[in-house]
Amino acid sequence: MTATISMVRLGAAHEGHAELLVTLSFDNGGESQIPLDPKTCDRLMTRCAANAIEELVGQDWTHIRDALTDSFNGP
Repeated sequence: MTATISMVRLGAAHEGHAELLVTLSFDNGGESQIPLDPKTCDRLMTRCAANAIEELVGQDWTHIRDALTDSFNGP
């Protein structure tokens, strides 16, 4: 099953910190929303060579997976 980023918006997390709310659309019609912390957002933007969050729309979900892995394993 494949999924792409279909929508991105800013949200508020605990203690007023910003997070990115990313909606994934699957090829079977399903959708999932994923909250990403600032560190993971930064890595996702870099992986997708995006300068604005709108540029994430249309990107493959594997960029999120890899950004999460980098964020967890990296310094």
